[in-house]
Amino acid sequence: MDQANTHNAILCGNCLSHHFHYDRVYSPFLYSEEMRYLIKKMKYQKKIHYADTIAKLFTEKTSHLKDFLLPQSFIPMPMHTKRLRQRGFNQALELSRFFASHYHLPLNYTSLIRNRHTALQAGMNAIDRQKNVRRAFRVKKPIIHEHIALIDDVMTTGSTVNEAAKILKQSGVKQVDVWIMARPEFNKN
Repeated sequence: MDQANTHNAILCGNCLSHHFHYDRVYSPFLYSEEMRYLIKKMKYQKKIHYADTIAKLFTEKTSHLKDFLLPQSFIPMPMHTKRLRQRGFNQALELSRFFASHYHLPLNYTSLIRNRHTALQAGMNAIDRQKNVRRAFRVKKPIIHEHIALIDDVMTTGSTVNEAAKILKQSGVKQVDVWIMARPEFNKN
């Protein structure tokens, strides 16, 4: 669901036929050649400094939106400890660090945790993705803010952020916006 500008939002059939627990998605870039290059270098070649470049591009692109709402705090999409040990860092946390510094807002990376190791989602269809992330998150400590932005690098079907947003809302968060750096281009037919 691309709602970066709700007045001109184009909703796909999936967005119209499913219930989403998040309130708004900001995703200003397609997962095109340039963005794919930056994200893959950051994630798989440990070019962690690319997180600042990607996040800066996001802030530049969204700064012109009339209805762009800042949250009260940022929560990065958590990684399970097993995957974190494999990769060595959480790219969503690195992106969130930039946003917290840039907007002078709190970063909360300890409240939402991934309590279950899940299979990599690449290559899974939407139904399998939903099953894969079901009950994969929990709130470890209370979240004091009512409006948060959940940060991640790429969103395909939205299953992961939707499951995380559901858990956040069950814990008392009133508004969950999702900030995604890039999304795949879907067939508009």
